Amino acid sequence: MGLKAYINDIVEAVVTTAKGMRITARYGVDPKEEVTLQYPEERWDVPERFRGFLFNDVKTCTSCTMCVKACPIDCISLEAVRGADKKMVLASYDINIGRCMYCGLCVEVCPPKSLKHTGGYEMASLGRGELILHFVKEDAAEIKARVARQVAEAAAKAAEAARAAEAAKAEAPKPPEPTPAPEKKE
Repeated sequence: MGLKAYINDIVEAVVTTAKGMRITARYGVDPKEEVTLQYPEERWDVPERFRGFLFNDVKTCTSCTMCVKACPIDCISLEAVRGADKKMVLASYDINIGRCMYCGLCVEVCPPKSLKHTGGYEMASLGRGELILHFVKEDAAEIKARVARQVAEAAAKAAEAARAAEAAKAEAPKPPEPTPAPEKKE
């Protein structure tokens, strides 16, 4: 390496620096090329199909567990009990957004479409426990106890109705048995 290569390297460095500074100056002077937002006050518009935080409408959720089965990293937990009307009652529904990778598989398989991505993307927290979203506000043990009482009451009503039907059947008069026809003798 001689002096000529050394001087070529210096010239190339100056030219590329000047080219970069020209691009920087053009963006700094042109007002329509503004790219900086004053973040807390101004925000980017999120695209229509943006996958933000997950939200579950627990009123339309059928507790089918399809979202739990489809989630590749098990960030969704769901507890449900069978109610008196044989339908599943949601006891708890939690999503750990600290683990969620926002793939959208759970949203795609949800039959009643109660699980959706929102436009939210900012959630600062001091601990990992704050990143778990609880969608059922009532305690799971209270829900289970309430549903168990309802199931027991429904079973008692069904047993009482069965006893009443059996008693009505026993009290009903029996139809007379047909008498056999006399045999003819030849």
